[in-house]
Amino acid sequence: MELIAERKKTDLIILKNGDQVTGRVLYVQFGMLQVNSAQAGDVSIEWPNVRSVHSIYAFRVERLGGAVYAGVLDTDAEGGNLIVGTGENAVTLPMQEVYRILPYEADVWHRINGSVALGYNYTKSSGVTQGSFDFDARYADVSLEAKLGAHYAATSTPSGDNSDQASIGSSLYFLRPGKNFWALLGSLQRDQNLGIDGRVLLGAALGRHLYQSPRAEIQGLAGLAFDQEWAAGGGNSQGSLEGVFGGEWRVFKFSYPKVNLDTDLLMYPSVTSSPRFRSSLNVTLTFKLTDRFSFKFSGFGNYDSRPPSETAQTLDYGVTTSLAYDFGAVVP
Repeated sequence: MELIAERKKTDLIILKNGDQVTGRVLYVQFGMLQVNSAQAGDVSIEWPNVRSVHSIYAFRVERLGGAVYAGVLDTDAEGGNLIVGTGENAVTLPMQEVYRILPYEADVWHRINGSVALGYNYTKSSGVTQGSFDFDARYADVSLEAKLGAHYAATSTPSGDNSDQASIGSSLYFLRPGKNFWALLGSLQRDQNLGIDGRVLLGAALGRHLYQSPRAEIQGLAGLAFDQEWAAGGGNSQGSLEGVFGGEWRVFKFSYPKVNLDTDLLMYPSVTSSPRFRSSLNVTLTFKLTDRFSFKFSGFGNYDSRPPSETAQTLDYGVTTSLAYDFGAVVP
């Protein structure tokens, strides 16, 4: 199998009606095969209409249920099964069970994609101004998926009652042959409205792919985390052991304008400071404008039944609108 950054347009796709397309396979996702063809530029083909795919280049292939493979692509003589890899390491899976195909590059940096978003909101009647910055990066290997996200929002009011909310979160998913996977979680957070000058969280969890289809996916997490936090206003720091429960839900719509809905919910019932309960919810609606630019409408909510400061609120929430730029060798 050949791993190079620049792939020639030699991939061959044969449709069930007999038509052939020669080009460079960009990805299979949301039930669509995207090809940069030698004859007509970018072409979108519904995956059920594909009879066979042949490529000398390596791809990362994800099967419904979460199993991941890597290798060159071919199809059996009957056209019902995709063959990933060659020789003794080849894996055969039914075409209808292919969930996602992405180029598998030799350069680690070419396996990273993500987005950078900037937002600004101003309400004239109240004089409230809000600026936001979001960063999201994802790395995918055969046995590992990694995510890194950062969010910052600053709010200014005419009365001088200003506040900011910032967070950095990361996760490592160690993939298994079946639907289950192991996860390591980490985050840094600051939320003055909840009385938090700083919070560090480290945890481990067992995850499971609960549902996958070409249009949606759901995965759940359950585990334990250690939380160390510092109260706003120079208060004391305290540590605690917490449970971690939650998951992610993604919904896709392929046709332009492409629309994705991403929702993640995490709940932290305290073990050592019971009955304290925390939770965080993030919802992002993304409208793709071009291959690289998109418009995002995001909302967040953070709840703490027992914030470290007595004068702090128990609930902080907000919405932002932003323009995002997607980066990476291939942007699905």
